[in-house]
Amino acid sequence: MRFPLAALLIGSSLSSAAVAQAQAPTRPRADQPRPPAAKGEEVVVTGTRQEVTAKPDRLSFNIANDLQAQTGTLADALRNVPGVEVDLNGNVSLRGDSSVEILVDGRPSAMLRGEGRAAALQSMPASQIERVEVITNPSAAFSPEGSGGIINLVTKRAPQSTRWATVRAIAGPDGKAGANVTAATSNKGLTISGDLGVRRWPFDNDFKRTRETLAPDGTVTSRSRQVGEVAQRPIGAQGRLGLEYDLDKANRLSGELAFHRMEMKAERDETTVSTDPTLGLLRDADSKMTMGMVSAKASWRRQFAAEHELVAEVEHSLFGMESDVDGRFDPAAAPLRFERIGSDNDRAESGFKLDYKRPLGERSALNLGYEVDLERHDFDLSGAFGDSPATLVPVAALTNRFAYDELINALYGTLTFTVGKLELQPGLRVEQADLTIDQKTDDLTIEDDYFRVYPTLHLGYELSKADRLRASYSRRIVRPSPQSLNPYTVYVDPFNLRRGNPFLRPSVTDSFELGWNRRKGPGFLSATLFHRRSRDGFTEVVEDLGGGILLTTSANLAREKRTGVELIANGKLSKTLNYNASATIQRHEIDSAGSGFLGKREGTVANGRLSLSWQPTPKDFFQLGAFYAGKQILPQGYRKSGGMLNLGYRRKVSDKLSLLLTGQNLLDSLRQVTVIEGADFRDRFVGSGPGRTVLAGIVLNFGTGNRRRQNDGIDFDSGAGNVPQ
Repeated sequence: MRFPLAALLIGSSLSSAAVAQAQAPTRPRADQPRPPAAKGEEVVVTGTRQEVTAKPDRLSFNIANDLQAQTGTLADALRNVPGVEVDLNGNVSLRGDSSVEILVDGRPSAMLRGEGRAAALQSMPASQIERVEVITNPSAAFSPEGSGGIINLVTKRAPQSTRWATVRAIAGPDGKAGANVTAATSNKGLTISGDLGVRRWPFDNDFKRTRETLAPDGTVTSRSRQVGEVAQRPIGAQGRLGLEYDLDKANRLSGELAFHRMEMKAERDETTVSTDPTLGLLRDADSKMTMGMVSAKASWRRQFAAEHELVAEVEHSLFGMESDVDGRFDPAAAPLRFERIGSDNDRAESGFKLDYKRPLGERSALNLGYEVDLERHDFDLSGAFGDSPATLVPVAALTNRFAYDELINALYGTLTFTVGKLELQPGLRVEQADLTIDQKTDDLTIEDDYFRVYPTLHLGYELSKADRLRASYSRRIVRPSPQSLNPYTVYVDPFNLRRGNPFLRPSVTDSFELGWNRRKGPGFLSATLFHRRSRDGFTEVVEDLGGGILLTTSANLAREKRTGVELIANGKLSKTLNYNASATIQRHEIDSAGSGFLGKREGTVANGRLSLSWQPTPKDFFQLGAFYAGKQILPQGYRKSGGMLNLGYRRKVSDKLSLLLTGQNLLDSLRQVTVIEGADFRDRFVGSGPGRTVLAGIVLNFGTGNRRRQNDGIDFDSGAGNVPQ
């Protein structure tokens, strides 16, 4: 079932829709005061390193007070958020689940999807993010994509002011530098805001890989060791221009244009030695990756009364990622060889939403919505080898053209009502997905379509003024990525190949949670029990092809269960000293017996974070933070534990000038050790990221009018208890 986008957009305008309360909050009109929080709706805790807002479906963490976020990347900022893990390569997981959707202001971002997401997170600055919302059991208003849940990045918005600007600049060793400016002006119902930034962030990664071939009795028959270094030199720029105009007291028009561009050059040198003399190898490679996105969106909001509104939004984005690798490898038992590997990925995304929200009396509200999203992917892969750069010959198995189209139509609704102290929010989302895989090289087209129903349920119960219980259920889906469906072989290096599986099916997850929140004064406590079970999970299957070469592919072989508890606590240790602590402990079970390798695996995983914020004087502010990630099991192996220690200092020179100094990975402990085991092989990979890094920054504020102050420090005297709960 396939329709032109224009027809979908026209037809959608006839549908009723909703903005569900799970959407990112919108700023009220300047002439309309923000309505008071409903009883039991949210708990705001200020006076810690991060303000915490607890809502029925999420926890929100204000990272404006995180000094690492002021100088670091999005990856650095996310490492400090409870429940979120970011590995050495920039891959994100939530409570150990790597299938996570990352949104920006409640909508998908082309830069933070697909194969370029990890690189974008490690290069994009975090200073424009105001808070991070962790939504482990989203309501029906959100896409069900991602078994782990959703991470929503909420950007800083222009306040209603006359005119203001903020300039930030940072610098560090090895040529690290970045700068950005944010500005806004407002007059007679028109607000214009924008930001522009550049960032250069060179870093080096070292790695060691030991690969063993095993006999049936477990005896090692051969062993090879690969040692290498990758010097990466990314440079990026991003910009945004936003407009908001109040036509009258009831109607607001908004628009935004944005772009991101990143270019990364890398040099790779590696040496492989082996007990098998034919597997020895010297290799060096130069690569260049260019990634860019442009996007545009517009919206119209019609507000009929308090909590009664209609919102229409349309957006379009173009994403491109191109990489080229030119390498030379010198086998111990063969002549010198040259390689050239190319990849070109173009993606176009279009979306439309129509949302309707209406109160039904004093104690209930209805939210209805319609959404359509269209994605079109075009991949062009090439591989060539030869005795010299001038005599490269294309390899048919590594050269192909591949297209993927995905069209999703969705209807959703939630009903919120209160019975005594019990608040209920049942929800339902229905989706029709139409997929087309076009393997242009073989002139092969595969079409698939399916209709799915995704129920949700959120409950909240007020035990007392300080204590609240919450429970939730949601059904989630993980759709195979276009790359994982491509049946052609992708060349990683001379010893590692990847191949997709066009017959992968979506994986379905049922997620249950039961939680307790307490707010007393400036302190906040949260305990959440969770259980997730997944079927048809994607299992990476690693096969030894011989000659030291491993082939990695995917199959629907896994059933997974995750059962655990998440604890969050923050508050004051003294008048000037605050703490923020969190821990997650879970039992993880993987049943991948169908893979023919290890079958059922299980283990206990523990992660934790602790940070201290100290403000001895009104002008001086210190932060100390550490995190620990425990050992994690994989379908065919495990990943060892690791951690990191950070330190930050801010000096407030004046209301307009602040100086920043941060230290990352002070113990040089950031490591990633992954072990993959099969019936006849064992592979151990050890990677280390950037070592100790010290960054210095400066923040300048300019402006007039009623500008909201930037949170460059902690306000220890802000009254958390003034917010109704």
